[in-house]
Amino acid sequence: MTMSGVPADRREARELIVLFCRRMLAERLVSYTSGNISTRIASEPDLVAVTPTSTAYDTLRTDDIVIVRLDGSVVDGSLRPTAELPLHTLAYRDRPDVAGIVHTHGPAAMAVAALGMDLPPILHGLIAACGGGIVTAPYARGATEEMATLTAEPLRHRSACLLRNHGVLAIGPNVEHAYNAASVVEGVADAYLRALPFGPVPEIPADDVRRIRDTQWAPAWAGGEAAPTHGG
Repeated sequence: MTMSGVPADRREARELIVLFCRRMLAERLVSYTSGNISTRIASEPDLVAVTPTSTAYDTLRTDDIVIVRLDGSVVDGSLRPTAELPLHTLAYRDRPDVAGIVHTHGPAAMAVAALGMDLPPILHGLIAACGGGIVTAPYARGATEEMATLTAEPLRHRSACLLRNHGVLAIGPNVEHAYNAASVVEGVADAYLRALPFGPVPEIPADDVRRIRDTQWAPAWAGGEAAPTHGG
């Protein structure tokens, strides 16, 4: 593993993805074969390691992880890459600072996405992990370049966005940062939905949002370290 948390070679990349796939399943951020994860490879910057399509996470092996070029063509692996590969390849092509991507289908985040709601900065951890409140990208059919293109603006100054009627897309300078963002979004979405029946949910003041963003979220992108969570 490099200092930035980006895997050094294909073997490390495959092992890292399997590790986070199992965490993703254990945290109930996905079910069965939904969602996907990818990472750049430090020694081969034109390649990406990504989860295969229609493969259960509890039986996923390192050899199942597919290596693709940024144009989506497979260079190593016997399985087909995720059908939502454009979500990954477009982000990597457009954002040299992105080295890890996590796409999840947690129930709370999916509920917020289905309602077309944004997720305001109501909790400290959301700002530290994601840079602020979360925007829901407009609807587009899944597994299309249109859906990937529509995430560009919501992700411009954030580590995550919601996909309308779909789920969460999280990015980072490494997979750990992206995974942390996706996990925090699910937790905050759950808290937000629980709080809404009691009336408007108070947001963190704008000055504090900027302070947390500048001191806890932004340095992770500058130095390639994982964003902090709630400090526990």
